[in-house]
Amino acid sequence: LLYIFSSSTSWLSGSPALAYAAESPFGGEKAFFTTPQMSPEADYRQDVCDRYKAFRNGTVELKDALRGMKLNVLMGAYNGSYFNYDDETGISAAYPGIAASLLDELAQRAGFTWRTSFGIFTDPRGAAFNETWTDVLTWGVEHYDMNVDWWALNLERLNLGIAYTKPWYDSSIILVGREDEEEIVDEEIEWSDFWNWTKPFSIPVWLTTFATIIVSGFVYMLLEWMNDEVGGRGSWEWFADNLYLSAVNATQAYEYGTPRSVPAKIFALSMASWALILAATYTANLASLLVDKRVTMQKVETVEEAVVFGYPICTVAGTNTDTYIEESFPSALRRPQVTLEDVYRGVNSGQCAFAADVVQSWLGNKNKREFNPNCDLDWVSNNGRVVKSNAAGFATKADAGFKCSGLIRDVINFHMEVMIADESLDDLWTIENKRNQDLDCETFRPELLEELKKSEGNDARRLRDPLVKQRSTLASNPPRRRRLKAATRAAGASAVFSGESSSQQMELEAMMGPFFIHFALMALSVFIAFCTKYYEKRALRDANETKRLDISQKLRVSDNEKSPSLDTAKTQSFGYNSTMKSRLNEDLEGSSTRDDEMQRDPSLKSQVEELRYSIEKSEAATQRKLDMMIEENKNLQGKMDMMIQENQDLRQLTMVIVQREGKTSVRSA
Repeated sequence: LLYIFSSSTSWLSGSPALAYAAESPFGGEKAFFTTPQMSPEADYRQDVCDRYKAFRNGTVELKDALRGMKLNVLMGAYNGSYFNYDDETGISAAYPGIAASLLDELAQRAGFTWRTSFGIFTDPRGAAFNETWTDVLTWGVEHYDMNVDWWALNLERLNLGIAYTKPWYDSSIILVGREDEEEIVDEEIEWSDFWNWTKPFSIPVWLTTFATIIVSGFVYMLLEWMNDEVGGRGSWEWFADNLYLSAVNATQAYEYGTPRSVPAKIFALSMASWALILAATYTANLASLLVDKRVTMQKVETVEEAVVFGYPICTVAGTNTDTYIEESFPSALRRPQVTLEDVYRGVNSGQCAFAADVVQSWLGNKNKREFNPNCDLDWVSNNGRVVKSNAAGFATKADAGFKCSGLIRDVINFHMEVMIADESLDDLWTIENKRNQDLDCETFRPELLEELKKSEGNDARRLRDPLVKQRSTLASNPPRRRRLKAATRAAGASAVFSGESSSQQMELEAMMGPFFIHFALMALSVFIAFCTKYYEKRALRDANETKRLDISQKLRVSDNEKSPSLDTAKTQSFGYNSTMKSRLNEDLEGSSTRDDEMQRDPSLKSQVEELRYSIEKSEAATQRKLDMMIEENKNLQGKMDMMIQENQDLRQLTMVIVQREGKTSVRSA
């Protein structure tokens, strides 16, 4: 594949590096040294003092001092490294990565080998090791002839006895941010503009809003039912009225009037507050979306300026870049990420305003869709300014006499100088960058991607080809487009400074607070309504029971005062009649002696007969009076039963009145 690529690129043909890569039979080699990473048992650094002596006495030249040697090297094989290695298939036969290609070129020039005598290391920051990059660098040079990766030079590492080869990697720290592109606004109305009014909220927020309106209508129905305010309406009419009130109140047009009960007041206050927050948020976001307003960030070219304006910077945690910014700019709003992909993902999503990267990494990633999908990221400088100049290379142990590892560094440096002079190193970097890019941001505008796909199909090679005629036409005459403006842009928005997403729409997570509070207050109002209903019923029951007892007591007292008992009436009546009879008998017995007199006086006999008649008449009258008293007693018993029934009816009527009039009716009752 390298040979095909080099053959199709005439300006790269003839390069020694490419010629070697094309003829290389390598591929599939697996790590020979399998000692666990960071293990003190690894001891593969060789003694090359005899070779150093041969160089010193002039037996061999420096460039040939390692010829015929099998070099034990430690290769970085982690996500994002420049060494394409797989545990199952070994070194990639298609393209091993620039680190392996560079080492192959150096091996060919210096006459050593390494592919059958290498070990690998992975990212030391994981849970398996919990180490730093400096730790794995120090361990590597102590136990291997050379540690092959892009090791950035710093004072801490130099002080630990690390020696560096000639730099092959520009690790100067730079800032990468979003370009200040021109906004084009089309005056023509498009069909998609019809739905602009829905843009302030995401679909979950709209669905939650509609659900809240419906639930609020049902809750107010429940409160009306418990307060007996149905008003004779049918179920459908009742529900429609409350749904209408809930929908109107959601627009801040308050229509609940003056609630009479405490639960209804709590509900009305909650509904009004929720509607206020919802409407204010919608109005503010809608205005920011529809107003043709572009707020760009302040021009920033240095970390100092980013610190002054409070712009957050994403870095890869634990790297030399991250350490430098942390130590040199302690007040910087630094946001460490796990990988470089996460760093650029943070910039593209608006989490960070800038990415802290190094020059060589940016040159290789700026044309990758994974890092720069819209081709709107660029090096934040117009004149190649860097935050801190630095370089990176391979590393060896600073050892001039024990095992003479300094000789290895010197031989590598000699051949690196030659490769820089004949531009072989530049050719290797060109291959590295071209192989991995899937965009051409120099000629390709990201907003034309969909139209290019339609006109060219999904052929990735044609999308990358800058000579495609359709692309040239579209690039020279870009379509005008309407763009809804957010109040702030992802790279310069206030949302970026606070760490929030700069999405134009309000998501449900951001709006969850008002909805939660409203539902909580609705639940509270229903709970209070149930408690109030329960205690009102209990108070009414107690009041009715007390009134019933009072009425019964009064009835018993009235009966005792107005009518004697039946036995008393009978005793009085029969006692009177007995007295009258005894008196009459006494008169008759006393008059028996006067029978003779009655025989002699007929008028006396007639008087006796009249007296008997009057006694019998008196007994009959007494009997009738007794019957009347019995009948009257029965009538009194019936009246008492009627009063008890009336008391029960009064209790039911009082309950109805209390339901309609509330607590006031309880007091009046």
